[in-house]
Amino acid sequence: MADILLINPKNIGALNFDSMPPLGLASIGCVLEQKGFSVKLLDLEITPENLDISAYISNCSPKVIGLSGTSMSRFESFKIANIAKKISSKINTVYGGCHATFTAEDTLSHISDIDYIVHGEGEMAFLELANFLILKEGTIETIKGISFKKEGKIIKNTSRERISNLDDLSYSRHLLEMKKYNTKLEFLNLPAISIMTSRGCPYNCNFCSASAMFGTVYTMRSAKHVVDEIEYCINNFNIKGIKFFDSTMTLEKKHVLAIAKEIKSRKITLPWECEIRVNTVDRPLLEAMKEAGCYYVNFGVESVSEKVLEAMGKNINIRQVIDTLKWCKELNIKTKVFFTFGHIKETWRDALKTIKFINEHFNDISKLAISYGIRIYPGTRLEKYARQTGLLPQSFSWSMPISTNIFSYDTIPILIQSNFGTREIEGIKEKIRWINLSRKSNFKEYFRKYRPQNIFNKLKDGKSFLDISAYALKRLLEICKVMIKILTRKRNNNLQRCLFW
Repeated sequence: MADILLINPKNIGALNFDSMPPLGLASIGCVLEQKGFSVKLLDLEITPENLDISAYISNCSPKVIGLSGTSMSRFESFKIANIAKKISSKINTVYGGCHATFTAEDTLSHISDIDYIVHGEGEMAFLELANFLILKEGTIETIKGISFKKEGKIIKNTSRERISNLDDLSYSRHLLEMKKYNTKLEFLNLPAISIMTSRGCPYNCNFCSASAMFGTVYTMRSAKHVVDEIEYCINNFNIKGIKFFDSTMTLEKKHVLAIAKEIKSRKITLPWECEIRVNTVDRPLLEAMKEAGCYYVNFGVESVSEKVLEAMGKNINIRQVIDTLKWCKELNIKTKVFFTFGHIKETWRDALKTIKFINEHFNDISKLAISYGIRIYPGTRLEKYARQTGLLPQSFSWSMPISTNIFSYDTIPILIQSNFGTREIEGIKEKIRWINLSRKSNFKEYFRKYRPQNIFNKLKDGKSFLDISAYALKRLLEICKVMIKILTRKRNNNLQRCLFW
């Protein structure tokens, strides 16, 4: 039994990342508990596939169900709301998170099983909504930061002010089944914990919903509060590393330096990783981070075309990228660098500039992260552009299945332009593939996958000799193609000719 059941839906079709605890949902749950409500949290990312959600909800008998979720998991959230309403029409369903925030009218118009939408930070708005729905306190019209239906009309209340002191929020994870999460440090493969030290981003990249979600206000926790949480996790969960999940941890140098100093003063020696921006770091800052345990950073470059960077609002330059790669290499800090193709105003020539940069700096990058085609998320300037230019049709709804005439990945529409469409995206994929194969370690890994023994092990169970032969022949032809490319490349001694034919 519980007054409130919080549910994190499964990201069907999403990439297979390590499972990360839903810290935002846990924070909301702690706030509700502190005010006397009984709360349960169900994270469907870590529950068995055969879990009977209907039976689980029935056993909990909640008065309110709070649903989080992303754009990728939106249909799962809708499905759970439908299950809840079938159990009892008296259950109040509340939908929150980034996707819900920017699709409130769309969702409430099409999804009758969702009663309320919480915009932005959810702790205080959800608390007031719970007071109204369960304790019958206050009026629905005075709760800031929510949308709801009334007499067939959609009402959006006044926006809520941001939480100014994040130290007031609990970092307890007692509502989560922490043993079921498999968060690991990249490269080191050590068990780790996810921690956020701030909220928001003052930058406004056109494809990112983080700044739209929180505005340009950037709020930070104190270094003491952050390191208290680290010690809490060390004592309770036997962790060996930390993954800081801020949108950008280095936005305020004083903030990072204070955390680094606090970590060192408490003699905590765990390795940690975080996301940075190249225009917010210098060598002394990276050196201080390294001394406090930072072994790995990731950052977005996206494109090396100044025109494309300006159009997306990235607010970085290539000199900063080169310097950051150089400093990280000198300090032995590993790097994961994001590049994306298909931006507004990007041409094939712009994309080739980025490919050339990747090839020239490949050995300075520990891990490449490439995205082919720009995903259009609600609330972004990219979505506004796509709607204005007709790249997203007027009839497009985030609450409806994506029609076959819209190019998409994982139920997220992709920006397909006349000057950079599917043909160009496939061409970029091929070029990145050959850059990877040109490296000895990647070349060996590629052929290791297709050794005869591996092919046999993969197909022997339940496969006919004909199936195995066909698969082996297909792989053999692919290997021959790779060998021809590699030999041609060596004979010509001209990597550029191979990469940019």
